[in-house]
Amino acid sequence: MNHLKRKELAFFGKITAGITHEIKNVLAIIQESSGLMEDILDITENGTFPHKDKFIKSLNRIHGQIQRGIDISSRLNRFAHSPDHSPASLDLNEITEQMILLASRFTRLKNVVLESSPSDPPLIIKSDPVSLEMALFESIEILLSVIGSGGRITLSPRKIQDKFVLGIGYENTVLLEEDFLSKISSTEHWASLQEIMASLGGTVKVFGLAPEILLYLPESINV
Repeated sequence: MNHLKRKELAFFGKITAGITHEIKNVLAIIQESSGLMEDILDITENGTFPHKDKFIKSLNRIHGQIQRGIDISSRLNRFAHSPDHSPASLDLNEITEQMILLASRFTRLKNVVLESSPSDPPLIIKSDPVSLEMALFESIEILLSVIGSGGRITLSPRKIQDKFVLGIGYENTVLLEEDFLSKISSTEHWASLQEIMASLGGTVKVFGLAPEILLYLPESINV
């Protein structure tokens, strides 16, 4: 990646990170205000406040959505800082958890559950975070483009014969291996995924019986 493109990424990341901080400030004020309302309701005698139970129920929902908003903002902030350092030491478990939040909306639109199966112990590599996140997202996009509605996509970092691997597997109806391979290779995202993996010093393979896309990554990227 050339110097100008790297600066553009850093610019977008810096602006996005700043906005996520502002969003978290807004959520903090809402949380404080809703907490005050809850305290007032707690000291209000029963029978003196109409629909008290409904207000408490609504406040509980607000608290739940506030926490969800904080989680989303925190993940987005971490994503925005991805271009700050490259290469960087990356925990593949954290990368997959990050992608769960970033890509879940796209999978929900096809009624597909997106989940992770973390490795134990964690797998640490030195790589480019932006390109690796792009590779994961492209893999998810490929599966979404060839599958029907429903099912489950699982992101699973692991080691295969001492090689670092990110698996992106799909569970639903059984597909014939040759059908799965031909559908994937014909998608517009396949060539892009291969290009990204080559830039990371890795390779991509498809296991048709699972079916699963496997991203093979070096322990340390050459820069």
